[in-house]
Amino acid sequence: MSTPAEDISTPSKRLADVVYERLCDAIVDGTYTPGQRIRDAELAETLGVSRMPVREALQRLERQGLIEMVASRFTRVTPVTPDMPAQSLEFIGYQFGIALRLAVPLLDADQRALTAALVRELAVAVTQDPRGAYAVGRRLGASLAAQSGNPLFQTMLDDAWLVLTRNLRGQFPLIKDPAEMRDEFAHLADLIERADAEGAEATLRSVFLLGRDQPGPGAAVSDLWDD
Repeated sequence: MSTPAEDISTPSKRLADVVYERLCDAIVDGTYTPGQRIRDAELAETLGVSRMPVREALQRLERQGLIEMVASRFTRVTPVTPDMPAQSLEFIGYQFGIALRLAVPLLDADQRALTAALVRELAVAVTQDPRGAYAVGRRLGASLAAQSGNPLFQTMLDDAWLVLTRNLRGQFPLIKDPAEMRDEFAHLADLIERADAEGAEATLRSVFLLGRDQPGPGAAVSDLWDD
């Protein structure tokens, strides 16, 4: 069985947190494939730790939906079902919209300019590099959550990124023509600079095909992932 990097002795973090981070990386990068079984004793030996931090890390991943544990039977990586990419993109669209509605009224002019610059960076990236666009989108989401003024919302969004990255393969799905998405993000940047939180939220949801007159991202994302 493939395992994360060997021996994780570290002086500064709880062992369970270090094990968790190693497992996160292994699940997201495909070292652990969907359905693959994980044996805590074997993993503990490989990493040079006791079984306790391994079990704690696995329980944390189970709560996030990345690990399935059945007592006395198995512990395994959960699959990515055909619906998960569209559901993940829908989540990002709605939560980023909320983040904009919360954060934009709290930003000063300099902060709005920095946020708009990130959105313009995303606008360029969607036409060139889906992985780069995803990384920029994650930075944007983290920034908005941190400036939302709502610690509970920030914690929820921060915790979601691992599952989102796994489900979306670390890519920004281009569910529209890239040039159209680029123009929508450029417009979003302008709205942020004008402190138009309501308009920014509506535009962001339109980007993700969300709303009363939008079809939702389901079909487009399914087509994209058919390969």
